[in-house]
Amino acid sequence: MTNPDYTALLLIVDRSGSMQTIRDDMVGGLTSLLAAQAELPGILTVDIVTFDDEIEHQAVFADPATVEVRLEPRGMTALLDALGESLEGFRSALQALPSHARPDTVQVVVVTDGHENASRRYTREHVKRIIADLTLEAKWDFVYLGANQDAITVGVDLGFDAGSSMTYAADSISVGASSDVLNRYMTDVRGKSKKEFAPAERARVNPDAE
Repeated sequence: MTNPDYTALLLIVDRSGSMQTIRDDMVGGLTSLLAAQAELPGILTVDIVTFDDEIEHQAVFADPATVEVRLEPRGMTALLDALGESLEGFRSALQALPSHARPDTVQVVVVTDGHENASRRYTREHVKRIIADLTLEAKWDFVYLGANQDAITVGVDLGFDAGSSMTYAADSISVGASSDVLNRYMTDVRGKSKKEFAPAERARVNPDAE
């Protein structure tokens, strides 16, 4: 029996060198998102993993109202390694909890601004199998947000649902809008009324798309 009032959030955030131009906007957007989610009814914890060609665990089962989001862009983009290590580690951590203390809702949000170019330990096929298992068997919810790419195509290729994958423009206004849209999505998931990203939301975070 899981705790129906408990949501566990895993944020996996790119901090590779190309994130430098939107670093402050991304930190501000994620901080605002966590503050908004902390105000909702129910229990929420957040784990934060940042990555370039190295992976750092910044927060573990932390209070979203007090956690600090830190991004220091550098390095390359080991997206597959970050996904594989983070997801397997998070699954193990949740399984180690007593059954009554496990979250009824698990959300994973991945934010990147570039393509995979540095992984050494995990392949795309391996990551896709992990995501499929966690989606179908554990009922985890996954979001993929990507800039400078077709995030729907990339997300689906990794095992994310098309409706939960979204391309955002790498500029201040679009990053801020992404935070607002993600807050709506996460609120719906926590309220057991999941709605995929709507066309108007996609246009808001990527206004120059045709």
